[in-house]
Formats: sequence, structure tokens, C-alpha cells
Amino acid sequence: MASHIRAVLSEAIAAGGSTIGDFAHTDGGEGAFQRRFAVYDREGEACPRCARPIKRIVQSGRSTFYCPACQK
Repeated sequence: MASHIRAVLSEAIAAGGSTIGDFAHTDGGEGAFQRRFAVYDREGEACPRCARPIKRIVQSGRSTFYCPACQK
């Protein structure tokens, strides 16, 4: 599992991070990793893998989106 986390983090860094809301790089540019998000901000929509509805939970004021069938 740790190797998967490292791989995703490496991909995110290579893409310049994720620009959501008011985030910007020091040069004013935006990241591009958010283009790969499959479930973020898609509560109630069909999971692209299994078609079940995407769920949202709030933890410490932050939203987490996930597929209850594919992600545990």
C-alpha cells in the first residue's frame, strides 16, 4: 500500500499539484492533478468503476468523497 501512496504522490507532484478553490503556485500557475480525480466533488453521481453512488463525509470541516463499494 505504501508503494501506491508514493506513486500517487509522485504523479501529483509531477502534475504540479491540485488547484481547487484559491490554490495557486508561487508563480500564479495552477496545478493539473485535479483532472485525474474520479470522485472528488461528485456526491451522488455514479462511480466510474462500479456505478454505485459516490458518498461524501465531512471530517474536521473537510469533505471526503469516496465509493463505498470500491474504497474502504
